[in-house]
Amino acid sequence: MTTGQTIATTARLWLKRGNPWMARAKREVTAFSPQMVEMGLRELFEDIAANVEELERREAPRITSHGSRITVSHVLSGNLPNPGVVSIIIGLLAGARNVVKPATGDPVPALFIESLAAVDAKLAGRVTLTANREAYQKANVVVAYGDDVTLAVLRAKTKASFFDFGHRNSIGAVNLCHSAIRHPQSAIVAAARDVSMWDQQGCMSPQCFYIKGDAAAFAEALAHEMERFDRRWPRATLSFGDAAAIAHVRNEWSFRGRVWDSNGSTHWTVVLDKRGGWAPSPLNRFVFVRPIELLTPKLAKQLPLSTVGFAGFSLKEVMGMAQADRYCSLDEMQRPSLLLTNGSRPRVGDLIV
Repeated sequence: MTTGQTIATTARLWLKRGNPWMARAKREVTAFSPQMVEMGLRELFEDIAANVEELERREAPRITSHGSRITVSHVLSGNLPNPGVVSIIIGLLAGARNVVKPATGDPVPALFIESLAAVDAKLAGRVTLTANREAYQKANVVVAYGDDVTLAVLRAKTKASFFDFGHRNSIGAVNLCHSAIRHPQSAIVAAARDVSMWDQQGCMSPQCFYIKGDAAAFAEALAHEMERFDRRWPRATLSFGDAAAIAHVRNEWSFRGRVWDSNGSTHWTVVLDKRGGWAPSPLNRFVFVRPIELLTPKLAKQLPLSTVGFAGFSLKEVMGMAQADRYCSLDEMQRPSLLLTNGSRPRVGDLIV
């Protein structure tokens, strides 16, 4: 089998009912509820199973025999498990040796390598997991994820080719006017999913939806759908500090806008803000809704945007509103395809120096 075929076979193992790696991930990944872990990892491995062989085929012209002489160091962040798995796969497709420093408390990279070894021990042997924070200094290529301060320190310490993926924001844009959306309720359900998935911890998680039309009606309907989503895929239990931060921001916005929130908990929050500007969300399923007029060109330029999800607008219209690494339909914000880099990982050929 080719490397892509082996990885696809491994991904399909994760999708089998009762597989041991998914069961362990649901127990051992404590940053999210077991239901959220299963849903998020299942979508990841469905994408890998469907697309990794096509990715290998597309990148084949850029892959040379030099890859086997290269060591790629992957420094992973702890906010989401999916990017780490994808990063390892890119390194394997490049033919490189891979040294992986997982985030503390993230068992998914180790579980993925264990499942890969069940299919092809030799391929899995090209990945070494380490707790050594300085291991990246001996690599030819470094791929690093994390906050901007940490990435700046890593970049300053290494002379290797360096690919860093730091802080980004994401937003949604929805046109409710003049029957622009055939099924508005479907768009609202999609928006609730996008903001709730992975508890809003990723850079592709929307922090605000800009609405053309009745923003208040959208906010109220979004709150209802976020409540429904939470009943099936509950948010993780927060630390006291994170819960207190949400309570504080809720109270602050009760005097400045209109707030819908989960009864007796901090599980989700929707804030209608008609004043403008940009206020960062405290995350954990806390989203702002604003009239589209507040997304000014000046504000759009100030936001380092990862993803813009949209409904009821054309791609050309949305690209004119804000520049981002990726544009997609609502419901796809948290499901980036392995076939697109989306500004969230290097290409396979980029690793071959």
